[in-house]
Amino acid sequence: MKDRGIPGVDVFGAIAAAAVLVSLSAAPARSADPLPETPIYTIPSPNNEETPPGTVDKGHAGASERVRLLGAWVDRFFADENYEAEVNNSWLRIRLDSFSELYEGTDMDARARIHLKVPALNKRLRFEILSPGEPDDLQATGDADAGSQPPGAAEEKTTAAVSYIYRALEERSIIARLGLDFDGYTPNPYVGGRYRELVPINDDWNFRFTQRVRFYTLEGLESRTSFDFERILEEDMLFRTSLNGTWLQEDPDYFYSLGFALFRPLDENSAVEYQVINSFRTDPHRLDRITVRLRHRQKIWRDWLTFEIAPQVSFPDDRNFEPMPGILFRLEATFGG
Repeated sequence: MKDRGIPGVDVFGAIAAAAVLVSLSAAPARSADPLPETPIYTIPSPNNEETPPGTVDKGHAGASERVRLLGAWVDRFFADENYEAEVNNSWLRIRLDSFSELYEGTDMDARARIHLKVPALNKRLRFEILSPGEPDDLQATGDADAGSQPPGAAEEKTTAAVSYIYRALEERSIIARLGLDFDGYTPNPYVGGRYRELVPINDDWNFRFTQRVRFYTLEGLESRTSFDFERILEEDMLFRTSLNGTWLQEDPDYFYSLGFALFRPLDENSAVEYQVINSFRTDPHRLDRITVRLRHRQKIWRDWLTFEIAPQVSFPDDRNFEPMPGILFRLEATFGG
C-alpha cells in the first residue's frame, strides 16, 4: 500500500468537521421511510426498532430465515455493501482511517459518502456522492485491501451517481445505475446494473449471488461477481464463505478471491469478525496474497459513532509470502439511515 501523503491540514480539517457534526447531534437520527415493497434487511422487534440477532424469536422464523436475519444484522453493523446497496435511506457517513503496514508505512484517509433518497418515482431513486478513496459497491468496505480488486481499484476518484431501485425484496433485488467518476478533472461516465438473488439451500445454508455489470466510457466493460454461502453456528455466530471475481475489458488478468469469515455479535453495540482472504489473479494464474484479519467494531458514546480496530497479517507473493503485519484504526460517524 502506498502512502498517499495526505497533508496534515486535510486530515485535521476532516477531524474538525466531524467534531462539529458530532456536537450538533444530540440524539441518533430518525430512520427514513422504507420502500413501498417489503425491504430486505428488516429485523422484527416489538418496538419497531433494530434488535440484536439473539433476540429474534427463533420459534417464529424458520432456520433459513434466521440465517438471513443474522446476515442482515451483520451486514448493517459492519456497513457492508450487501446492506448499503439495497436500502434506500438518506444518510451521511464520514470515515477517518489510519492503516499501518510493515515496509509500507502509515496511510491516513478522510472519506465521506452521502446517500439521498429522492422523493420521486415512488421513492425508488437514490442520489449518491462518494469522496476519493471511498469504495464503491461490491468492494469490501471493511478491507484494507479488497481481495478481488485489480491494482488501482481503490484509486483516488470522486463518484456521483443516480441509482434506480427497481426491486428490493428478500429473495431478489434489481438496481440500475448511471454515474460519473472523476479522476482529477477528467469525467468518466458509466451506466450499469446490479442483480442479487438469495436462495435458501436447506435449513442450515443460504446462498446469495450478486452480479454487477458496468460500461465505462474510458475503460469499457467491467464485470464483478460474488457468490456467498452462509450458515449460523452456535451462539448466533454467522459463517460466510465468499467467492468474488472482477473482469475488466482493458486488463488481461482476472482477479478473484476466496474468503472465509466468522461473525460474532457480542451485544447490540459491538461485534467481531474473523477473516481469511486468499487473493488470486490470472495471466499467469497465481496466488497473489493471503490476508488474515480480525475486526472489532464498537459503537461508542452515540449510536451513530463507531470505532473499529482491525489487526491483520498478510502474505504477499511479491515478498515471497513473508508475513507483513498491519493494523487499521477507523472512526466512523453516520448521520441518518
